[in-house]
Amino acid sequence: MKCRNCDNDAVYTDGLCEQCEHHKEAQGARVMSDSERINFSGQTINEDGTIYEETQKIHPEKKASHGYIKFGIKNASWRVKLALGFLVFCMAAIIIGVIGLIVQLIPVLLVLLGVYIVYTLVKALFR
Repeated sequence: MKCRNCDNDAVYTDGLCEQCEHHKEAQGARVMSDSERINFSGQTINEDGTIYEETQKIHPEKKASHGYIKFGIKNASWRVKLALGFLVFCMAAIIIGVIGLIVQLIPVLLVLLGVYIVYTLVKALFR
């Protein structure tokens, strides 16, 4: 049996000779292309080092037939989760700040409303 990469005799069960097998082992992990990622059905290692194993293969025709796309942050990287947490924190701080400002302004608004009512009553009495 010949090696699938070169014409040397293959010694390993995956169809590679000793030189190609050593070269393959030395190469290590690499980033998959989009087409490889779509067709891959095994374990992948995320940027943060967590191992992800896809349990079912996604077929484009089945994905299109559902009519919706499901989003989630379960498998998102820690950077995405940190950014989303920061955005939620900022929105909560703004909402709490606006509510606090309204609570602080209620007495001032009531005084202005009282002054306006007194002004219209006095104006109506002197006509």
